[in-house]
Amino acid sequence: MPRRPPKIVIGIAAPVIALVLLLAAWAIDSRAGHATVSRNVEIGSHDIGKLREEKVVAVVKELSDDFSKTKVRIETTKATYDSTAADLGLEIDQDATVADALDVGKDDALPVKPFFWLASFVSPRKADLKYKVREDALRMRLALLEGADAVQPAEPAIVASSDVVGVRAGTPGSALDPKTVAQRLVEDAEKGENPIRISGRPVEQKPKVDPEQAQKLADDLTTKTANGLTVTVQGKSGQLSAPTVRSWLSSKVEKDQLVPVIDAEKAKADVLTALGPLSAEKKNASFDVVNGQVQINPSADGFTCCDDSTGQRILDAVTGGAPAVELAVVAEKPDFTTADAEKLGIKEPVGSTTEWAGRPQVKSFTTYHACCEPRVTNIHRMADIVRGSLIKPGETFSLNDRVGKRTTANGFVEAGAIAEGVHVQEVGGGVSQFSTTLFNAAFFAGLDLMSHQAHSEYFSRYPRGREATLGFPNPDNRIRNNTPYGILIWTSYTDTSITVTMYSTQWAVAEQSAISEAPTGPCTKVTVTRTRTFPDGTKKSEDYFATYRPAEGIDCP
Repeated sequence: MPRRPPKIVIGIAAPVIALVLLLAAWAIDSRAGHATVSRNVEIGSHDIGKLREEKVVAVVKELSDDFSKTKVRIETTKATYDSTAADLGLEIDQDATVADALDVGKDDALPVKPFFWLASFVSPRKADLKYKVREDALRMRLALLEGADAVQPAEPAIVASSDVVGVRAGTPGSALDPKTVAQRLVEDAEKGENPIRISGRPVEQKPKVDPEQAQKLADDLTTKTANGLTVTVQGKSGQLSAPTVRSWLSSKVEKDQLVPVIDAEKAKADVLTALGPLSAEKKNASFDVVNGQVQINPSADGFTCCDDSTGQRILDAVTGGAPAVELAVVAEKPDFTTADAEKLGIKEPVGSTTEWAGRPQVKSFTTYHACCEPRVTNIHRMADIVRGSLIKPGETFSLNDRVGKRTTANGFVEAGAIAEGVHVQEVGGGVSQFSTTLFNAAFFAGLDLMSHQAHSEYFSRYPRGREATLGFPNPDNRIRNNTPYGILIWTSYTDTSITVTMYSTQWAVAEQSAISEAPTGPCTKVTVTRTRTFPDGTKKSEDYFATYRPAEGIDCP
């Protein structure tokens, strides 16, 4: 029979086997790596054992959101202030907390790791919540909570006079110390207090600026402003006195140091007083016609004193001990430049040669009237307003928009007009003659006639069927520039005539190709046909209509 192993061997082998099995189980269970939490780890009330890092992040964020609502009471010798963790800048440090949770058990000594692992099946291991305070948020909240209970320290400040740049001494304040409050908030949070209650007392808050540094700065500025400052703007110079320059100075605190500040607006005002007006209005390019030749009045830049660099330029000069400074102006560019005007190709009268009232109309149109009547005043006034109007390619010109309502304040007088088929006297009467002249100039220049209305009666001073009355706001006379060039409307007049010329580059050629009349009840309907020939040789014809009553007060169908 085989011999049984001695009992002592079995007694030794059993623990060894158990240890081997323990090590093997621990090794298998720990294989997940650093990005996974060890078994049976808790954080707050959450089990995060065996969770991967992204899951732990989500848990910690949830805890952080809940903690932000934690109520906090701060008790001082003066008052009690209630707030929340979020408002005070107290929060869970999520990155540090997640890192700590992932490290639980990872830093144990290797020989004991399997035994701690085995113990975790019975008792969970705790991961600590890490806390931090955002001091900027805490300072702001404490200042708001304390309000008038806190006395903020007054920092030293520059005080300038005519003789010297001096210093106003700083004074201490009294308020809760943010660093102490932050430390106690973290301590109570780590203890798990909810709500958190801390006590404190206001402490002296000393000015941050060293009085010696402030006085040294004042003495330096006194020396550097002793001779005043020469200021130059756009080539114009003036001397500003020491008291004037010093009156611009004040100070602020940066990194616990007092630094000088310039009152730029006061400096600008004093510069303008010393140098006089320092500005020029911008000027848009415009057109003129002299002896039948188009001229461009060039644009010009405008400027005002002075630009946003004024304060810094003066400050640099003063602190650098410079005797003079040149200030920059704010440039104002014209909306319509000389180059813009040149691109429009406005260089010659455009249109066709036709005949009216026994006189040739050569690339312009003229109508005639009796001298010296009130209506002539209105015709001339409208011509003066419209002269120089510019229609850019694709734009539409409205005569009513350009001239506005005819009023005595706008230079118009009472004259004959037609209203609802009846002859009346009204301010602006007679301007339909100007509208008709403009209409005909556009007709033969080949422009698009977008809106017009003929008179209800025919007057021999107008081309039959080819005319446009005017009211306000309607009927209007609207013309669209369908050419690739600009259109300049130029007007001129005599005591007995009004002329409208369109200046541009010749593009389309237009002619009246037909006219016909037909009765309509007691009235007459006139049809005028215009034919336009475009640069590519294509032609286009369109009809325009007028219906004339035989006399005042007769209605047409």
